Amino acid sequence: MVNKDMDERRGVGPAGNGKQGGVSRPQGAEFSFRRWLVGRGRQGYELLVALRGLYRAGELPGFSKASILADWPRQKAGAEHGKGDDDVLRFLGRTFACRGRRAAGVAYREIFIKRDYEFVSANPTPRILDCGANIGLATLFFKLRYPESRIDAFEADPDLAALLARNVRENALAGVRVHACALAGAEGEIDFHRNAAFSLCGSLQASRGGGGEAVRVPACRLSEWIGDGVDFLKMDIEGAESEVVAELFEAGALERVREAVVEYHHNLEGRRASLAQFLAFWERVGFAYQVAAECDPGDGPCFQDILIRFWRAGDREGCGGDRWSA
Repeated sequence: MVNKDMDERRGVGPAGNGKQGGVSRPQGAEFSFRRWLVGRGRQGYELLVALRGLYRAGELPGFSKASILADWPRQKAGAEHGKGDDDVLRFLGRTFACRGRRAAGVAYREIFIKRDYEFVSANPTPRILDCGANIGLATLFFKLRYPESRIDAFEADPDLAALLARNVRENALAGVRVHACALAGAEGEIDFHRNAAFSLCGSLQASRGGGGEAVRVPACRLSEWIGDGVDFLKMDIEGAESEVVAELFEAGALERVREAVVEYHHNLEGRRASLAQFLAFWERVGFAYQVAAECDPGDGPCFQDILIRFWRAGDREGCGGDRWSA
């Protein structure tokens, strides 16, 4: 069975209309079998990567790794078989409002098991920017890891921003400010494309949003929120990252970030490849980086989620406490 969660993340499936990131894919029995076979291998690989991340990660105060892992199959089974409310995610003794448990379950795996946003800080009150906060699972992770952290959480989708604010309030997450706005290169208003089938894929890019409803939302410049500095920047804004990082660089704010993890969206439909230019912004202000990505051989140009961790060159605490090194 194909890993539908990751296919939705890439733009394949109902929300992607049979395309991968807007690139047409060959159809037919041979392709379907190959895709099934690759999907099974991908599922096993992703499970091993997630378990490796959990094994090497630090402890979350009050929660064993076993309890975190045990919640994952319960969520997955509930979402796949329609058990319980589809707009409620229950995990680690908490209740989070969501828009579709399958999407929320994918985020849970990435954040709490795979530990994509793990970072080590000597500062007990780190300042964190959660860009593309969705319903707030990463925000919760940061608060569990650093209870005294100060977090600004940004979400462009008005409905998800309301759920985010509700989850922050009902879970008593102190020191968190919620901003219902899209991050962009300039202030004003902008079209945001909701993805009704999979809430993790709403985007300023129509192709990434799965052709969903477009709503006008406020647009903000992230440089206005950097202030004197940021200990950790998490960014997953579905294709707007190049524009936002360029604005940070031009405003002289990127150099005031200590560490970051960015999900870069490569080969989006109608967009020129610009990964080299994106990395150059970081290199020019003294960052080193590591890249995690996968590609199906023989598929030709296709959309990729590329996870990039940036840290200050020479900073031994960077790179998620060496979790990304071999």
